[in-house]
Amino acid sequence: MRQIFQNLPWVQPAVPPVIASLYERRGVLQKVKRNQVLKAGGDNPKSFLLVRGLCVYRIASAIKGSSSILSLIPPGRSMCDISAAVDERVNVETVAWRDCVVYAMPPRTLSEEMSKDPAFGKAVLADVTAKEESYIEGMVANFTLDPQFRLRTLFKVLITSYGIPLRDDWTVIPLLLNNSQYGQVVNLSRVSVSRIFSQWEAAGLIRKDRRSISVRKELFSDLYDWIDGKGSAESTYLTGYGKP
Repeated sequence: MRQIFQNLPWVQPAVPPVIASLYERRGVLQKVKRNQVLKAGGDNPKSFLLVRGLCVYRIASAIKGSSSILSLIPPGRSMCDISAAVDERVNVETVAWRDCVVYAMPPRTLSEEMSKDPAFGKAVLADVTAKEESYIEGMVANFTLDPQFRLRTLFKVLITSYGIPLRDDWTVIPLLLNNSQYGQVVNLSRVSVSRIFSQWEAAGLIRKDRRSISVRKELFSDLYDWIDGKGSAESTYLTGYGKP
């Protein structure tokens, strides 16, 4: 799964509890509809903590002609805090892929707390570093792994991110996306994703219904991970990746 850093590709880690607590105390709860853009190009000077739902960082590529996903953002993750804190515009859209509930907070709240409490500032620095490592791991995976390995790695990352142990029979993938969305994450077309899934179904490695995808442990038997070792198929719960 991981090739360089200790953080997983495509799914950024959860914020430390001390940062989540600040959003809960100083933020304002808001509901966000599916497909709503929370921020694009620095047009909304706020940072967010996702409480419920699913968001993504989307790169709308004028070169490729289709969107790519920089990161999946499950609950317990903060969003837009890096660019907002330094007042920089970036060509990334923060989009809700499900109906969501978020805490919205002015970015100056983070910087004010950092100036008052060095320990809090250290926690923010660690959080920012972990996020950037996750983004880089995702990009490295997309240009070094073949299509099947990318999808297998994504499934393992989703299982690990949600803290679910691999079962000896079938394990349900905790986050169901459509084939186009899977493709946007791992840089594949919808048709390519569908073809790979059909091959896996025929081989008895996955089974699908309208509400879930379940996988066999054997799907991950030879996945490379520089920390856990090649061939490790057990789910590793990483501190900070589970729900807060």
